[in-house]
Amino acid sequence: MTLQTFINRNKRSRSRKVSAVYCFKHWNNKSYSVFNSLNINKCFMIGVLCVTYSILNPPVHCMAQADTAAMPPMTVDLDEVAVTATRAPNVFSPAGRTISRISLASIAQAPAQNLTDILKYAPNVDLRQRGPNGTQADVSIRGSSFDQTVVLLNGINISDPQTGHYSMNIPVDIESVDRIEILEGPASRVFGANALGGVVNIITGTKPGNSINASVAGGEYGFRKASANATVHSKHTTHHASATKMASDGYIPNTDFDIMNAFSQNRWKNSVMPLDVQLGYTAKNYGANGFYGARYPNQYEELNTFIASAKGESTGRVKISPAVYWRRNNDYYVLARENPEAYRNFHRTDVYGAEVHASRTGRIGKTTLGLLYRNERILSSALGMETSSPRPVPHHNGAMFTKADSRSSSSLFAEQNIHAGKWNASLGALLNSNSYQNRAGVYPGIDLSYRAGIFKIYASANRAMRLPTFTDLYYQGPTLIGNTGLKPEYSTEYEAGVNASHREWSAVLSYFNRQTNDAIDWIWLGDAQKWHTQNLTDLSTNGISASGEWNAAQHAGNTFFIRSAGMSLSFITIGKHAGSYNSYYVLDYLKHQANFRLTHRIFENICAQWHVKWQDRNGTYMNWNADSGTETEEPYSPFWQVDLRIYRRVERWSIFAESTNLGNIMHQDIGNIMLPGRWIRCGASVSFKL
Repeated sequence: MTLQTFINRNKRSRSRKVSAVYCFKHWNNKSYSVFNSLNINKCFMIGVLCVTYSILNPPVHCMAQADTAAMPPMTVDLDEVAVTATRAPNVFSPAGRTISRISLASIAQAPAQNLTDILKYAPNVDLRQRGPNGTQADVSIRGSSFDQTVVLLNGINISDPQTGHYSMNIPVDIESVDRIEILEGPASRVFGANALGGVVNIITGTKPGNSINASVAGGEYGFRKASANATVHSKHTTHHASATKMASDGYIPNTDFDIMNAFSQNRWKNSVMPLDVQLGYTAKNYGANGFYGARYPNQYEELNTFIASAKGESTGRVKISPAVYWRRNNDYYVLARENPEAYRNFHRTDVYGAEVHASRTGRIGKTTLGLLYRNERILSSALGMETSSPRPVPHHNGAMFTKADSRSSSSLFAEQNIHAGKWNASLGALLNSNSYQNRAGVYPGIDLSYRAGIFKIYASANRAMRLPTFTDLYYQGPTLIGNTGLKPEYSTEYEAGVNASHREWSAVLSYFNRQTNDAIDWIWLGDAQKWHTQNLTDLSTNGISASGEWNAAQHAGNTFFIRSAGMSLSFITIGKHAGSYNSYYVLDYLKHQANFRLTHRIFENICAQWHVKWQDRNGTYMNWNADSGTETEEPYSPFWQVDLRIYRRVERWSIFAESTNLGNIMHQDIGNIMLPGRWIRCGASVSFKL
């Protein structure tokens, strides 16, 4: 057909009487679809497409790299974004759970130099730090303990079986992260054992185009950081690599640290099963001032962690998704840095895992079946059972691994996601069998949601369990005594909430109740003078939370003074049915929390982001007085903290200045360990397109 013939036919078509007006709703992904609108008595209205794309992609100033100053820094509920709430990838809007999503812009604009500090701004997350800047942090969700939180890296379980203190040993620089998803509440039916309190999934992203990015930062207390990353695309592959070096002399004696991360993500595209391989390594050396007992201010620790995984997904009608992974963590700990031979421990954990699931989308939704396998092993000088074949500790002459233990877990799961008009449901169960005490159990769950205009009403009920860590079971030290008779802990959680989302704003209100049986905790029994692990009888946790986001730039344009604002509030209570004791973790929960965020312009493309946080922790701690050599029981004090980041981006360059704890408020998250006061840093970054 010639161009003139095509024009003539369209003129005749416009002169005909139109029998109906059809509204364009979606692409049907057929190469011939456009011809369906030619030479027929139909009138198509496709303006909806333009409006939809305008909502999802507001106009911004074009630059060589995404301008995060012009991006809405929100944690929002968006349609068509894959999340972790179900085993098979699902979209955000139908999910019948509370899910927070920290966006790329939020990460780029926050006054933080590491991943752990980003999480302290998330709703319902309790980030308890012993050391700043990612030295060591415990992540808890909804009043759970840090051992009840599963950490994923691109969907791969990297949680540490020795202790949850090391689950955040993540070899990824903050500049390589695309987003962070936080699933609140039990998720054993989705991710297996230990996902009792919630899940944190860190998702890295490869930037579009070929690029090299580098940044440097420095600040008080001898803080220095240098990082670089590169992304290279070809027709069938994508490769991303990053490296980071960060160190500080410490804000008080024996709080120095030296951290190095290296990470690569490689994707191979093909017509059968695209493959995604990730490799990572992190090394941390730090002064652990009072980390595991205030009586010992000169503790020291060295950690290095290796991560490797490969996963794929077939492209057929039935999608088959296999994955294999391995994680190794080496831990070297000394009680007195000036005399390491006096008391030291060596630990090495290895985690091997494999999983496969198959999913098929039918008329009413998606059906998923799958298998999970996970093996956890430890070699140690202190944790485990005596081994008949001691092994030498690499790089430490004369040191031996004299103890060992291992356990494995196998699971079979099934899940059905149902979409019926405005109703959505996800129901399923996981059958788990583990070698620890030869236990087996079924962990079911159901999530429901109903969409009514801008509102979504949802409810869920889920059952979960977690196994004790190797530290819970075996540790014997100057201040801690483990318990080899510990039983697994179990919980059932009920949740209900309402979500409202609009082009310019979003809001969430939710309530949950969690009943926990045989909860594991470290407790202080008065004159015993040591912390012991025990199974508590029962815990009843109730919580209510509210959060909201306003994208002012979407409402009034990029020239408006306020770019965005957000807030979150949470109130939690835990009732115990047991005797009188001091709790080290479980009952020292964050009972009241408030987070406020404001991003605004200062002048042209100079912007500022403020974070104001208030927290009130339940429980008490044993306050060690070094002068008198005595301990007294003290309650945690509530406190406010203000963080600020000022940044400017011009073409490929970006500069920033930031301060955490602007008010210089002395505070602690765990026991006697005082966290830094005001800490000022500044830096710059540059990006090059290849």
